[in-house]
Amino acid sequence: MLQQTVLDRSWRVLIIEEHDRRLVGSHPQPETAWQDYPTVLQRLHRVPFEVVVAKPLVESARAVELMTAADPVKAIWMLRHYNGVARSSVNRFGTENPYRDLQPFCIDDQLDWRSAGATKKTRETIVGLLSEGLSPLDAAALFWWARNQLYFEQHLGRDERIRILRYERACNRPEEVVEALSAYVGIALPKDSIASKMRPQHDERESLDLHPEVDRLCREMWDSFAGCPEIYGRMDLRHGA
Repeated sequence: MLQQTVLDRSWRVLIIEEHDRRLVGSHPQPETAWQDYPTVLQRLHRVPFEVVVAKPLVESARAVELMTAADPVKAIWMLRHYNGVARSSVNRFGTENPYRDLQPFCIDDQLDWRSAGATKKTRETIVGLLSEGLSPLDAAALFWWARNQLYFEQHLGRDERIRILRYERACNRPEEVVEALSAYVGIALPKDSIASKMRPQHDERESLDLHPEVDRLCREMWDSFAGCPEIYGRMDLRHGA
């Protein structure tokens, strides 16, 4: 959404798709894994555009390393409510996919992007909850929790190079978000053109029937994001702001 509906509306922005060989090379494993960062950034710095946008889909565990290699850089951590992510994951990829996403944590596979960078505590939490029997929605929400742990474990809330952008707010208040994003990126994005393309979303915070411990972990993490720097300033989302 951020790439195809917002940023690509400006002729001053070039979008590099996630499978582009300038990012992943000829034979990436997995297929969206970036080549070594100095090589990738050297290619991107040669692109004659004011703003070059690339989505490091499976690189979240190396966010600090990537931002340092790319400097100067403006990074965005996209945040969507865990209920919406869980529903979307199951609907789009099927009921078995959430369990596949959690399996690398169970065997401590640090080479798999899903579990790369996960702490021992994160792995033990996942293994323990899986042993209790989780539904596909439970597993998908737990994967959301595990991946977003990386934001806090890398102390990204204290890093001036990265800001949070909330999915629901981008959909429902696009003019406001486009103005903030324009200021953050440093170019004026066409607000009216972008806003007309956005589709309002219902409140994804409506409760799912999740395993109580999974729900607690996700809810506490969601609340923790309330004090983190966002492209439109700090807001307290715990009370629906």
